[in-house]
Amino acid sequence: MLPSRRLALLIGVADLLTAAVVTVGVFMGLPARWAPVDLAAGALVAMKVGSGVSLLARASWAPRLARVAAALALAFGVALVTTLALTASWLSGVYGPVGRSGALLLTLVAALALPYLVVLPAAELLWLRSAPPKAK
Repeated sequence: MLPSRRLALLIGVADLLTAAVVTVGVFMGLPARWAPVDLAAGALVAMKVGSGVSLLARASWAPRLARVAAALALAFGVALVTTLALTASWLSGVYGPVGRSGALLLTLVAALALPYLVVLPAAELLWLRSAPPKAK
C-alpha cells in the first residue's frame, strides 16, 4: 500500500535532497578518495535516488525500497556520527589545543550529517511503518 500522495512527495523529495547532500559532501567535499567511503556513499546515493524517484512516480514497490534506503541511511549515519564523535574526543584529549581545532571540525561535520543521515531516515521509517507492504 502506497503512502498518501503528500507523504510520498515529501519523502521522495527528502530522499533526493539527501542523495544530493551526500554526493556533494563525499565526492566534492572530501579532499582524498578512500574506497570504503566512496562505495558506501555511492550505494547510499543510488538507493536514495531510486527511492525518491520511485516514490515520486508512485511505483507499487516504492515503500519497500524507501524502507530499505532509510534503514541503510540510518545505519551509515549512526556509524558516521559515532565515528566522528569518538575521533573528535580522541583528538581533543590527545593533542590538546591543536586537537580541539580538529575536534571542532569533526563535531561540525557530525552536526551537519545528523539531520540527513540519522533523524530523517528514522522519521521516514516511522512514517512508512504506517504503510504496510502490499500483500501478494
